[in-house]
Amino acid sequence: MRAPADPPRILIAASGTGGHLFPALFIAKKIRALSPTAEVAFVGSGRPLEIEILGKSGFPLHRIRAVGVKRLGLRGFVDFMLKLPLTLLDVWKLLGAFSPDAVIGVGGYVSVFPVLLGRLRKIPSWIHEAEINPGLANRVLSLFASRVSVSFADAKIGCKTKMVFTGQPVRDELLSLAAQPKNNPPRNILVMGGSQGAQALDLAVRELAPLLRDRNLALWHQCRPENEAPLTAHYRNTGIEARVTKFIENSAEAFAWSDLIISRAGAGAVSELSVINIPCILVPYPFAQGNHQKHNADTLAAPGKALIVEEGNEFVARLRGALLELLEPGAWQKMRAAPGVSRPADAAKAIAAGALELIDGPRLGNC
Repeated sequence: MRAPADPPRILIAASGTGGHLFPALFIAKKIRALSPTAEVAFVGSGRPLEIEILGKSGFPLHRIRAVGVKRLGLRGFVDFMLKLPLTLLDVWKLLGAFSPDAVIGVGGYVSVFPVLLGRLRKIPSWIHEAEINPGLANRVLSLFASRVSVSFADAKIGCKTKMVFTGQPVRDELLSLAAQPKNNPPRNILVMGGSQGAQALDLAVRELAPLLRDRNLALWHQCRPENEAPLTAHYRNTGIEARVTKFIENSAEAFAWSDLIISRAGAGAVSELSVINIPCILVPYPFAQGNHQKHNADTLAAPGKALIVEEGNEFVARLRGALLELLEPGAWQKMRAAPGVSRPADAAKAIAAGALELIDGPRLGNC
């Protein structure tokens, strides 16, 4: 039992992509800012990206043996069932050893058991949903969590008494970029395939290299790891001023450099793009659960802040057309001047403050 004078202890569960890991890190930093004595720790599944992002944060990172359920097939399901007892044991031991006063789940299967087993231990929990159409893990957890924060006001998750519209946690540095002067017509093109890269974007932008050269455009291309060396060589041979990297740790630096962005439409990317006010072309991942990337992209396209180019027939030609459209100074300026998307200013702080309040305040249970 926590004494009132004891520092709060909060466990944050996050795994998978940067769309889960970066918000978890931003929330942890805000908890520490609001409560300097707070003890914060992460729990993940041990993936390399977790170590890359969370392992360098200065917060403890615990690993549990976990595997997702969706699209596993029979063999994967058997593997899941074999690991399930070990996963439960890992989580139960961690909850006992760290003894958190609250658990925060930031999406993905690794959030499931810390929240559920925490409920058995009467530990309050806060989960965050980044997408308009929630994933399986958070749909389940919304039934048991004390609070549910959402990035989009019309997200369909949980009951209204639990739900808090916070927006998506983003870097503090992004908030000052919206008014930063940019080249018009645009010259610096940023390509973002998400934390793991996007094969379709890598191949398409490779084909557009002659256009980029002829227009004297500079390129910063975040790609799949296996494409880093081939793309670097191709752009060099084509005569393009290009920077190719498999991962962008500091998105604020990349955004500050760019005049126009071609990006996947994950919730994290769309939330950041809605803050920085840089014209963009969004290419939703076509196999995302519930087509959620298309729905995310629509939130920027509807008010005129983005063009959407979906994969499929003539993808490269349509992407080329969208790029040429935004290379025109008038179209670029019109998109930049369009009214912004209204979102709460500091989601990470709102979630951090809410989680701290859960520890000693009222706790909502089932709907």
